[in-house]
Amino acid sequence: MYMLVVSKKSLIKVLKQVFSISRTTALEAIQEPVAFLIMLTAVLTTVLAPLFHFNRFGEDGRLARDGGLSSMLLFGLILAAGTAGRAVAGEIESGTAAAIIGKPVSRTTFVLAKALGVFQVVLVFWCGQLAAILISERVSSHFVTTYDFAGDVTDSTTLILSVAALLLVLLISGLVHFVRRQRFGVVACMGVAISQIAVVLISGFYSRMGQFFFVSGQTGCGCNDATHHVAERVIYNPELNLRVIPAAILILFVLAVFVSLATALATRLQSGSATVVCVLVMMFGLAGDALAVNSGVFSIRGILAGIMPDIQHFWMCDALAHGGRISTAYLLQSGLYAFTCCTLFLTVGCMAFKNRDLG
Repeated sequence: MYMLVVSKKSLIKVLKQVFSISRTTALEAIQEPVAFLIMLTAVLTTVLAPLFHFNRFGEDGRLARDGGLSSMLLFGLILAAGTAGRAVAGEIESGTAAAIIGKPVSRTTFVLAKALGVFQVVLVFWCGQLAAILISERVSSHFVTTYDFAGDVTDSTTLILSVAALLLVLLISGLVHFVRRQRFGVVACMGVAISQIAVVLISGFYSRMGQFFFVSGQTGCGCNDATHHVAERVIYNPELNLRVIPAAILILFVLAVFVSLATALATRLQSGSATVVCVLVMMFGLAGDALAVNSGVFSIRGILAGIMPDIQHFWMCDALAHGGRISTAYLLQSGLYAFTCCTLFLTVGCMAFKNRDLG
């Protein structure tokens, strides 16, 4: 009974340490200007992309959807690797890690807490970018049919709201920093994500043609059947391609893998080196299927294909084409695979950090 009480107290103590270190890591990372610039660039690139789309490739909104998911993967990888490098390698170089571990905090707790803190930053980015993808797909040109109209429509109202929300966030963040001396990066990053989510929710009150449902009483259904008319009266109808969400969840899984990998690498490498290795792993991971074709088990290509995480397994944009969906079973299997990769990388990272000289 005594051992059980001691173990419970020790567990609570470790959890408090993990929560405290991860929270501090997330706040310090998200206030960095580079984190805000990465997030703002990804969101703006995604939201404004439909203005430069001149081909649908056989499906409304496909370019906007695929481009947004690509930005989520690329910018998310850069954010994860760079943040992990600064959070771990930077603190080792500055001596902060030695001070934290001397409190005492175990080295394993330190590595796991750092990875969790970096993942929190990536999660904020993911939420904002997912909202931007939904906005971009809605803004792109769609063939719309209503009771009195049939033709191509671009949702300029949502685009204006999205850009205006970003400008408002910048203004509010600057004022809060100037008046209350709060961290600009924290307010700005959180504001970008919240503003785009708010635009997504607000867009359900009007059609792609900018008509409010509570005024017109009509839905603005984006369907390809010109003989189909919508006459039901509604107040809220989010004309969003929610099939994107499972594909975005898969990318969140792979970003969690890269957070773990970058954290493990940062225990021994500098931030820049860790980022380069992560980019190389992504490139080989995307080419994993090609490497494995006609390769021997113990050949160089076969070994690379075996040890590299299969990133192609998480890239399922083509599965959404022409109304396709990603099954829940596939999401669960991918989540288990990502969890296995994260566990492996963090275990190796903890082992590498165990004997690292922090003096």
